[in-house]
Amino acid sequence: MAALLLCGLSSTHAINRTELIKYAQTLKGKKGAELKKAMNPLLAPKTVLPYGSKDKGTWWGFWYTDRNPETNECYNRYSSNKFYFNGHTGMAISGMNIEHSFPKSWWGGSENNAYQDLYNLYPSDSKANSSKSNYAMGVVTNITSEDKGYDKVGSGTIDGQAGVPCWEPGDTYKGDFARSYMYMAIAYSNLKYVKTGKQTMANNDYPGMKSWATTLYIQWSKADKVNDLERARNNAVANIEGNRNLLIDFPHLAEYVWGDSTDIAFNPETSITTADDDNRYLKEPAQPVTPPSEDKYTFELADKIESGKSYLIVAQSESKYIAAKPINSKYGFLYTTDVTVNDQKQITVSSKANAFIITQQSDDKYYIVDSNNQYYYNDNRYQNFNVTSSPSATTLWTLTPNSDGTWKIVSATNHRIQYSSNYHSFGCYSSEQGTMPLLFVETETPTAIQTATLHQRQASDIRYNLGGQRVDEHYKGIVVVNGKKIIVK
Repeated sequence: MAALLLCGLSSTHAINRTELIKYAQTLKGKKGAELKKAMNPLLAPKTVLPYGSKDKGTWWGFWYTDRNPETNECYNRYSSNKFYFNGHTGMAISGMNIEHSFPKSWWGGSENNAYQDLYNLYPSDSKANSSKSNYAMGVVTNITSEDKGYDKVGSGTIDGQAGVPCWEPGDTYKGDFARSYMYMAIAYSNLKYVKTGKQTMANNDYPGMKSWATTLYIQWSKADKVNDLERARNNAVANIEGNRNLLIDFPHLAEYVWGDSTDIAFNPETSITTADDDNRYLKEPAQPVTPPSEDKYTFELADKIESGKSYLIVAQSESKYIAAKPINSKYGFLYTTDVTVNDQKQITVSSKANAFIITQQSDDKYYIVDSNNQYYYNDNRYQNFNVTSSPSATTLWTLTPNSDGTWKIVSATNHRIQYSSNYHSFGCYSSEQGTMPLLFVETETPTAIQTATLHQRQASDIRYNLGGQRVDEHYKGIVVVNGKKIIVK
């Protein structure tokens, strides 16, 4: 099989609509869980290249999948840095890594087909690869590093949890990576996901991927449409592995698996494709990314401690208020961000990444834990905070209200949390030499309201159903009009 597939790679074979319909014929009439199951053997590779820069290994394959044939530039989707192939030697390019966009640690790191599948592997700037780590792919709201137009790394809300480390691809490649991730969820539905992988993946046959992820990735897939570069890569990988990423070939297919069409039977014979002889998709405008309904979290000035609730640690410095942010290492000071306090002594924020959970253990003794599940203490050597992931390795704090509304928060080593205007941060000081903090406690649970768009029929509208078929003005339900989904009643 490998010898057959590897011949004739100098000219990537484009696929036409008739060939796609034949390839995907077994999917006809299926929807939701049944469709996902039927897609698995079509997406799973028939053969994979050996991982690395071995003879006819991954880097040998990248020559066909990720090279500009005119300049020999190696396409780098992770940073703005430029790299070039020096002949078709199969050797790695200096400064680049083979990046598992869907991290191998998510399934425990075993060197299986997923580990070697070119649909999951991309050449990457080494530094960007390291920065991305094995984080979930999502929306980064607190940025620690960024290469504008390419990826950014930091933290965001993942699976409902704020402050989780994650990475976000640039807008140009959001759809590419979204379709890669959804491909992996289907092609390797047999894998058991562990640790960080469980933030994105569900260890079940269906849906197999968490709903926050499928919702976001479908949205990205609509906003960043399949382009010629991605179509060419799909064809090149297909020539090598004998399989296709049908989420690229049928760009609305994910809707039938997880999205708004799970109750509609998929039909490859009528569905819109990205085949060379099907221009329907090219005429569809990209779907704009609708900002998600923004969660709002309200915190009000606290005059007592309610164990287990989330708090903002705030200082008033001159005419403004600043809130502490968690530290990103084993020790350090709490640097700050500006917040607004309204007339009702409330603070409203869109993320709880800077909130701390205060939990009572005995009498007036408490744990202080940040949104990254780090426990805070002071080791009596310096004026900084120390953090640990283990409750048994930390110490407790004493919290006492002051008459002016601030709090005296004292560690087991008799160090007090205070804000230093000189260093613009909170530290642990052995004497009273700064501003005591205010505490603001969370009072509300965020609520997001979604609305459906109703559309009055107009004779001039050209309508397609979600199967890609043109429908008349009497059709009721979800239709695509000028590239937008609407409900017609």
